[in-house]
Amino acid sequence: MNIEKALRNYLNCNGPKVKEKDFFQYANGDANASLDVLFSLIDDEIESINEKKALDRVVEVLKLAEILIRNNDGINRKVVSRRIVRLETKMDRILSERKKSFYNIKKIRSEFRKVERQLDSLLEITSEKDTKQYDFMSFLIDETRNIEYLEYTLKKMPSLANVKDKNEIPLFRNIIRRYLRSVYDSEEADTFYFDNLISLILSQKSFNLTENTKRDCLEDIYKFLDQTAHRKKGERRKINTVPVNQLIERLKGTREKKEKITNIANKFKVHVFFEPHFQEQVKLVKKPMEGEMTDREEVKDYVVSIDKPESVEIDDALSCRILPNGNFLLGVHIASVLGYFPYESEIVQEAIYRRSAIYLPEKYQTVDDDFHRTVPIFPYSFAADKGSLLEGEPRLTRSYYFEISPTGEVVNEWFKKTITRNNKRITYQQADEILQKEPDGSQLKETLDNLSKVTTILGEKYKGSDLYNQIKENKEDLSDLRVKRQGSENIVFQSMLLTGNRVAEFFARNGYPALYRVHEIDEETNLKLQALIDNLNQTYGGEQFKNLYQLIDGIYPKGWYAMEGRHSGLDLDHYCHITSLLRRAPDIVMEHALEVCYDKTPTPEELEALRQEIEEKAKLINAREPQMEYFVREYQKKYRRR
Repeated sequence: MNIEKALRNYLNCNGPKVKEKDFFQYANGDANASLDVLFSLIDDEIESINEKKALDRVVEVLKLAEILIRNNDGINRKVVSRRIVRLETKMDRILSERKKSFYNIKKIRSEFRKVERQLDSLLEITSEKDTKQYDFMSFLIDETRNIEYLEYTLKKMPSLANVKDKNEIPLFRNIIRRYLRSVYDSEEADTFYFDNLISLILSQKSFNLTENTKRDCLEDIYKFLDQTAHRKKGERRKINTVPVNQLIERLKGTREKKEKITNIANKFKVHVFFEPHFQEQVKLVKKPMEGEMTDREEVKDYVVSIDKPESVEIDDALSCRILPNGNFLLGVHIASVLGYFPYESEIVQEAIYRRSAIYLPEKYQTVDDDFHRTVPIFPYSFAADKGSLLEGEPRLTRSYYFEISPTGEVVNEWFKKTITRNNKRITYQQADEILQKEPDGSQLKETLDNLSKVTTILGEKYKGSDLYNQIKENKEDLSDLRVKRQGSENIVFQSMLLTGNRVAEFFARNGYPALYRVHEIDEETNLKLQALIDNLNQTYGGEQFKNLYQLIDGIYPKGWYAMEGRHSGLDLDHYCHITSLLRRAPDIVMEHALEVCYDKTPTPEELEALRQEIEEKAKLINAREPQMEYFVREYQKKYRRR
């Protein structure tokens, strides 16, 4: 009997189902070759999908493969895994590329889901005796500590949620154990991380929490609670078991209710709303009057801000003109905070505690029954109005001027307390359209052309790490620079990069305390990463895992704040954040440092006080980042979409 022909006829609805005994008799000759034939036939069937075709027979044929794999130790499981992933990738590609050509896309998706479920079952079987997938997940969990990367991986490879280690212990149970250990050791950051990881896995449709696994996990938790209840005499450690009890309810199947944003925020110590006295302080802020402030210089150059259309905090604007000697005079004008409030004031310290504005995936309801997507560090009436560089309105600023030669050398620089009137607010798209036009004699066009020329020169001089740039271009990090290297976005990037570098160099050159943005690459991590990429490439094939490789490339050390250290990603010895005071706390700390060290000559006592202050704020700001990230994830999962 020609089994290959019989299988093809069955898939094409031209013949009966192939009997298991006939297929296994055929497969006994060479099981791996038989599976190759089977997958090739299914591949053709998937490629020819249309609205009239049902894939139930494909599922039945895949069940033959499942039985064969379960009962044959000689199967090359790596090859099978590769074929499965290729099929899943092909289905994703077909849905993406042919979406518009299908009349009934819902039916196609429904048919594909049948096949995907069976493929997931197959993939789980192939991984049962191979711990490489477990090792891969362990690497992601331990080295990246990034929930977003893990979520992306599980979306692409759902079966990884169910992998087991060499002792046949499920990944989920090991994560539960690590969560309990972090609770016992009072490691708050680890507790937040593993709690979110548990929620992520529980939310996966492919995750199969068997009764045995659930029982084992609950047994681990009850044992933990029993141990903490009978601590040794004299042990003063206080362990918070409330979240552990909540985990028990989640494992038992208690459904989580929708929560208000304040409930979620309180869990992660995030302040969403402002106390009334903060709002009152903002009301007292008066618009600066040009000509009346003797300690500030009025900016006379034409100034333009370039932002996204939805931006509400306009905290930076630019100017640029060509000097008689042929050099460029680049002006970077940054909204000041300490021009309005003293650094020691409660409202400024509250902003520093908040660390940075939080940009939520969904809107939340404010106390005024309004809806916002941003949790600001200052009340909206200041961040988006009185302190923001709105078009035509004078605002208190710090202006950073750089005289730049045609070869990109900074030949002179000075930092001034200023009053700036933003002449024109435009979007990136509008700026790009203006740049493409012929000169028209307008100040806006001339300024943008000058900005484009000088930042293009700077871009040739400051390259940075290719991998760092690639990561930043493909994933927006609101705490850091926008790094698109095209058009008007490059203008903003190069201007802010230069400012952060030159201000940091001033502090480093003089030995003054500063809050640097540090990014250091661990070479050992890079080696592990490369080994992982090579392993996956050999196991599954590179082209089919292109998206996963992009994910792995994103497993890259994050930046942090410290009083020393270089920025490897930008390839700068010294760099700081100083250009976004309305939405980022480190910039406020650095404006305070400029008040102490640049606006006047500091005394030794002032320098020591500044050093202690920056050291304290660095610890606070670094500690707040993971809590804010977990808050955003929790909010996305629980809060009702408005």
